[in-house]
Amino acid sequence: MYDYHLHTPFCRHARGSMEDYVLKAQENRIEEICFTPHIPLPNFPRGGSDLRMDYEDLEHYIESVRELQARYPDHTILCGVEADFYAGYETYLKRVLSSYDFDLVLLSVHFVHSWPGENWLFGFEFPDKTISQIYSEYFAEIKKGIKTGLFDCVAHLDLIKQPGYPVLQHNRGDVEEILELCRAYRMSVEINTSGLRKSIGEMYPSRDILDLIVVWELPVITSSDAHDPASVAYGFQELYSLLSELPGCTLARYRRRSARSISIGRLI
Repeated sequence: MYDYHLHTPFCRHARGSMEDYVLKAQENRIEEICFTPHIPLPNFPRGGSDLRMDYEDLEHYIESVRELQARYPDHTILCGVEADFYAGYETYLKRVLSSYDFDLVLLSVHFVHSWPGENWLFGFEFPDKTISQIYSEYFAEIKKGIKTGLFDCVAHLDLIKQPGYPVLQHNRGDVEEILELCRAYRMSVEINTSGLRKSIGEMYPSRDILDLIVVWELPVITSSDAHDPASVAYGFQELYSLLSELPGCTLARYRRRSARSISIGRLI
């Protein structure tokens, strides 16, 4: 199996050496890993400098991956980034992403452009809006991001979800539109186990959305979203069990932003 969403100390909010992530992956018999630190966003109006790389870090990060690839030639180590979509940074992202030979670029949304102050996804407070409106504003940003054509995979699609408010029950149309766009732009969708470590207590996306992903015949990637070596492949036994119930699901395997689909049945 693959763990395609690993953070690094370059993010400034992840811990442990990159080599320790590799060793933990080997211990857990993970064939391929992809490092995906948050891409730098110069002069970003929200969030502190401890949330992403500085621009000057990019070359050092890529060099660190190359060194690990040379040190561990029998283990597949990919070089990727998690790129926040935030309106106004499209031209910058296009320039940066085209300047480096990344293997995978994840699309994520943590800050919604139209929301005031520091209302990011884990701290929004809008007493004058329904949960469906809040969800819809988040999903609108994902749709905009997909339409740029700059990304390969939608990370933690339903990151906005709150306990007791199932996404499909409130915003099924938004989710179906996102999946339709993913197919049109040849993007995959991430199955991210980090929700198992949080109060939501389930993966991103939820099982009912995964069923729709299979219906739409979209490939997936598997990831732990680890921010420390101990979290590499976190929850993957539960993930394997889930995938065994989705025989029509296919896995996307990336190289230099080109994907090849593999049957899940070959890997579990």
